[in-house]
Amino acid sequence: MGRTRRKKKRTQDISKNSGASQSDKVPKNFVIARGKLPILLRSLEHDIRKLMSPHTAMNLKESGKNTLKDFVHVAGPLGITHLLIMSNTQLAPYLRIARLPHGPTLTFKIHAYSLAADIAREQARPRAPASIFQNPPLVVLNGFGAAEEHLKLITIMFQNIFPVIDVNIVKLATCQRVLLLNYNKDSMLIDLRHYSISAQPVGVSRGIRKLVQRNRLPDLSALSDVSEFITKSGYGSESEIENEASKVQLPDEYGRGNHTSQQSAVKLHEVGPRMTLQLVKVEEGLCSGAIMFHEYVKKTPEEIAALKDQIEKKEALRKQRKAEQEANVQRKELLKKRRGHPKQSNEDVEQGSQEDDVDQSQIAKMDDADWYRQEVGEEPDEGFLSGALQKNVKFKRKSTGSIYGHRASFRGHLTNKGFTATKAKRFASEHNPKMSADYENKSRYTKPENDAQGRPSYAAANENKRRYTKPGNDAKGSLKRRASFKEMSKKTNKRKKTS
Repeated sequence: MGRTRRKKKRTQDISKNSGASQSDKVPKNFVIARGKLPILLRSLEHDIRKLMSPHTAMNLKESGKNTLKDFVHVAGPLGITHLLIMSNTQLAPYLRIARLPHGPTLTFKIHAYSLAADIAREQARPRAPASIFQNPPLVVLNGFGAAEEHLKLITIMFQNIFPVIDVNIVKLATCQRVLLLNYNKDSMLIDLRHYSISAQPVGVSRGIRKLVQRNRLPDLSALSDVSEFITKSGYGSESEIENEASKVQLPDEYGRGNHTSQQSAVKLHEVGPRMTLQLVKVEEGLCSGAIMFHEYVKKTPEEIAALKDQIEKKEALRKQRKAEQEANVQRKELLKKRRGHPKQSNEDVEQGSQEDDVDQSQIAKMDDADWYRQEVGEEPDEGFLSGALQKNVKFKRKSTGSIYGHRASFRGHLTNKGFTATKAKRFASEHNPKMSADYENKSRYTKPENDAQGRPSYAAANENKRRYTKPGNDAKGSLKRRASFKEMSKKTNKRKKTS
């Protein structure tokens, strides 16, 4: 029976692929720091990343060499839409929220903050499981209904920094967190709070609720009957019974015993961080551009219009210079093509190089022939010209008619004519006395102030005088202690031999 061919199973999830286009529209963000931050602000940066999860880079590593442009260049391919920048000054820490890639940028001054660890330390039963950070939080804005432009901009920024919720298709079980922003008109401050949401079924005894919500079985060893576990615990705390506003009817499954169309008590647990913010400045671009709002600096409409015109002129000048630079680059490239780089075929290039080699060899041949006639007084033969031609083709020499480069070839030519090597060398040195070693020796020895060794006589006399007149030297001019050391070594050798 033949083997059946293995069928490949589908390994990709079709639902994930169909939702790829939706994931591209999900806003993502970077939380970074500029400058040196103290330890507490570094912890606050980590808490903000946790608040922005899951659509943020939790383990993003920053370097002091990274600039703002580096993050902007990386943001495009990764689909990053917002940038949260932490910084610190001598007065207060600041938080900037920017929309990539062209702005606007909102600068907030942090008046006060509390870390998530501090809030959990103050609670008796803190609730912040890791599962609640798998989905983005709900955003609740309160007090931003004024007609002021900067407040509208804050509302739009915080609404777009998190994914948009579609009420028709959202699952209730994914709503595990809530971000609350409250604007105080009197103090002009924004209070930021971060909570986790929990729901408990109402009208069920505490024992049954624990049995439903927990995954493990309860301990019944201290009870005599199962009914005691159900009736003894009661119906929850008094606060759950008194607070009627927290009881709601669920439209969908929420998990942990909270079923559809069942009444449950909803409770918020603060997770942190907690911040008090104040809007200081709104910039039109990415940390640059025209200032749309400033808390401390106020300008008249005429000054704003003049500043806007100035910025527009700078932008127009920048674009003009860029266009001029591109035009200059194109013009230079065309000039290079026209001048020295015409298009030629391979045969034309090879033919031109051969003609150049022939011209250079003919010039070298004529120079060598003229030099030979001038120095020797005879017509050069083919052997001399062929050797000079090969040498000049291989090593390009200067066309100055100089004989320095041809002394060796000329000497070889003389040996071929019957001269001995010594006579040929002497003949060549006579015709080129400046390159001869005999000329140098002759000039050294024939000077009247030099001695037999070619050194100046006064230098040798002074050296001998210094050597022989020293009190520590012997008749030969060597040190006496060296002689005594030799004698001592001879005596010791004799003693060793006799012993």
